Amino acid sequence: MRWFLILFFCAACLPACKKPTPNGAANEARSNYSHVPDNDAAMELAIATAKRTSGTFLQALRDPKPSDHDFFLKKPYRVGQGNGQEHMWIGEVSEVGDHLEGIIANDAFETKEVKLGQKVSLKLEEISDWKYVDGKRLIGGYTIRYFYDRLKEDEKKAFLLEAGFVID
Repeated sequence: MRWFLILFFCAACLPACKKPTPNGAANEARSNYSHVPDNDAAMELAIATAKRTSGTFLQALRDPKPSDHDFFLKKPYRVGQGNGQEHMWIGEVSEVGDHLEGIIANDAFETKEVKLGQKVSLKLEEISDWKYVDGKRLIGGYTIRYFYDRLKEDEKKAFLLEAGFVID
């Protein structure tokens, strides 16, 4: 099983993804968290594309244009004793020697390996996604695009308003 934090800080935009929880607050918090089956071909393609194009992220991180901002990586972390994974966004990314460092940027729902605000290090080949924003345009964000493509038109509009970037 694979769990993803969907679309990054946009809980209000995804009512169809809500998971049943004991109380409304937890339900709201989980509304941007969804299970994706391990054999989902479109998600596999999104992750493969992110890995294949990760050099674009690294180049922009090393030499950002004045309009480049909000650099984030996504990395899977183990869930429990099985093969499950929860993919967590990492912000405040910097290159340090032969690896990258950053801060876990969202609450963990299933993994106990990391928590919000924790400093982590990773290799570029460990990522499952990357993103940054050039002006208002999303660059990368392949798992974001995976979920965005499945939204209804009114949900897409609400998401883009909340996200503060455009997807082309």
